[in-house]
Amino acid sequence: MTSTAHVEGTVVETGAFRPELDHLEPQVPTDPYALAALMDNDPGGDGTGRNLPDLYARFLAQEPTAHASDLWGRARTAYDHLHADLAGE
Repeated sequence: MTSTAHVEGTVVETGAFRPELDHLEPQVPTDPYALAALMDNDPGGDGTGRNLPDLYARFLAQEPTAHASDLWGRARTAYDHLHADLAGE
């Protein structure tokens, strides 16, 4: 596992899909504004790997690294724009 916080030796077990349990959507959107909206609900990493796989790790697993970096940068800009305090302007 790369680009994500996890304890050395972490093991990830998989199992059959059970619709009654919480699960992550397998595909992460590539639209910067949709990705920015997901950032609000993604818990920050705490260094323990408890939120593995985090949004960024899932995104890197899905997209080529250079493309993912570009889209992630656009999503961060969109996130900042969506959360800008316009009241002071």
